[in-house]
Amino acid sequence: MSVTEDCLDAFGAALTTAGAQREAIRHGQAPRIPPSLRHPAWPLRSGLELGALPTAVPCARLHARQVAWEWGLGALAETVELVVSEIVTNAIRASVIAAGDRRRLMEPAGVPIVRLRLATDRRRVLVQVWDGSPSKPQRQQPGPDVESGRGLLLIEALSTDWGTCSSAGSPGKIVWCMIAGPAWHDDQ
Repeated sequence: MSVTEDCLDAFGAALTTAGAQREAIRHGQAPRIPPSLRHPAWPLRSGLELGALPTAVPCARLHARQVAWEWGLGALAETVELVVSEIVTNAIRASVIAAGDRRRLMEPAGVPIVRLRLATDRRRVLVQVWDGSPSKPQRQQPGPDVESGRGLLLIEALSTDWGTCSSAGSPGKIVWCMIAGPAWHDDQ
């Protein structure tokens, strides 16, 4: 299993066990941390849960930039910030659409959420964004006069790898990408 797959598994485990952990805390018990979340190769992690509102994107960008600086990865901060902005923007759109579909089906309504997770091995940053829509992002070929549709093109250009996966036991998907400095190669 690759490091990326291991981190994705960890994020999925975090999503599926979050409710159980909150319940344990409410009952005065220590929450159980799944072994996959204690992966030593990715010692630094940060997470942010946001309402799918227009103000969420600048919050996510600022969080990503500041966390990258805190981790001593200032050279990657601007790239991480831009990638987070693109993925969170798409996640908000997808979550709002999915929430609208659920409302039409008479499911409980509320403000949909998106979850941002960042992790680093001190050389690379793994960006993961969960949203409530099962629809995978579709790469577009926008014309020169079109203002949107370039998000995945930017992610492809700025990351060493990216993809999507379903989160086990939870509706929705995770869009992830790996950001590395110029000295990083896959054989390191």
